[in-house]
Amino acid sequence: MADEIRHALTRLAEPVMPGPDPYQRLLVRVRRRRQRRITVAGVAGLTAAALALPAFGAAGRLVTGVASSPPATGTYQPASRIETPLVRQLLDSPTRGNLAGDGALIADIQRQYRTARARLLVDPALGEVKVLLAHDAPGGRIVVVAFLGDSHALLRSAVAQVGASVPDLLSKTGTPDTPLPLEPYAFLSRLSPTDGGHVADVTVGLAPAGCLVETSGDGRLQPDGSIARSWQVASSDGLAVGGAGPVTERWRFTCQGVVRYSGPAGGGPGVVLSTKAAAPVSTAGARGPVDAALAAVAVRDLRELAEGQGLTGPAPKVVWGGQLPDWVSDAPEAVLVNSCSTDAGCAALLKIDAGPQPPREASAPTGYRTAVGSPDLTVVPVPGETAGVLVVGPETATRVELLDKSGRTIADGQLAAGAGALRVDPRRVVGVKVFDAAGRLLLTGATPNLGTNSDQFGEPTVWAW
Repeated sequence: MADEIRHALTRLAEPVMPGPDPYQRLLVRVRRRRQRRITVAGVAGLTAAALALPAFGAAGRLVTGVASSPPATGTYQPASRIETPLVRQLLDSPTRGNLAGDGALIADIQRQYRTARARLLVDPALGEVKVLLAHDAPGGRIVVVAFLGDSHALLRSAVAQVGASVPDLLSKTGTPDTPLPLEPYAFLSRLSPTDGGHVADVTVGLAPAGCLVETSGDGRLQPDGSIARSWQVASSDGLAVGGAGPVTERWRFTCQGVVRYSGPAGGGPGVVLSTKAAAPVSTAGARGPVDAALAAVAVRDLRELAEGQGLTGPAPKVVWGGQLPDWVSDAPEAVLVNSCSTDAGCAALLKIDAGPQPPREASAPTGYRTAVGSPDLTVVPVPGETAGVLVVGPETATRVELLDKSGRTIADGQLAAGAGALRVDPRRVVGVKVFDAAGRLLLTGATPNLGTNSDQFGEPTVWAW
């Protein structure tokens, strides 16, 4: 998904005025596709321009900085029916945030948002206005406001500068371009241009009062693809607030004993991968002809993907470089990089020099694929639509066998300096064996999560609202 977003960003102008925004619609489609693809769906809401109007993204997540296309003048955004107990608990929750005790401010927000209902395309029949969140975070002032009727409700949100007046907040409050279901949470991120990329300066998660919120930034990848990590309590009142800049941690929301969300902070990555040239990296020790520029991008991408999931580990290193075989579309140049935790589990990323591409509706990213491996053996799917894998093992390895869940060999091939690509459906591969020139078995290993088509390194997002 990161490549899809990056390519879309290259075509965006500077902060835009309100109007039709095909990029927002692209993001909605991407998120909905990811929700269908991941077993327990997760979201990753990303934006581009920091000064335009905010709008709720797919699955109720607020993505700020995107100008929305409002319904036609004189119409109202359809309200959503209050259908679940968790939604009702969110709407019944008291105002949260460090400004909740400022009674005059809360009353002013209620009054001015009520007055602005028509401007915000909220049906005047939704007569009650309730402030669910009022908070000054390091990167801005955030409000979440509910417009309530007897059986229906709408949420509107805004992020402005710290200390912003209510009119300033109203000016940053947008209207979604399509009706959205009412959900028992709100994830908010405002991404601002920073050093050639777009980094979150506000990251907030809001759930019903009483939900336990925990954070973790010390995840250690295990050789079997699992993650070992510790959790710290951030709040017992359903509110999580990240600091300014990339939030390199994972969040977990538990409501009435049930984990409702466990995934990257803010409901998705807090950074859109940079569009500027990546800093040079060392290719010492890497096998094959390594494209130095491509290696730098691969190292940056893997670092940001891992940090966004709250994983720890050393700076990624370049493992292999070369050209993929002819049976891979366009036989592109590729680079494999990895980062191994202290527990010997390695996050690996295979990056290809795909060049600029339009956003796609396919379920997999085209410019890179990820996998979990060990320091000595990695099996990673090749990017794009081609069914195949790249194997990189010990330099003395000359042959590889790939195994299915029954232990049968379903593909085998030769390796050059321990590396080679094989045509096979990655979803069928659960194990690997590599042999030296004398036929001696050098290593065996599992290939966890090889067929998940995900960049989550064995720790899928829990989305159980």
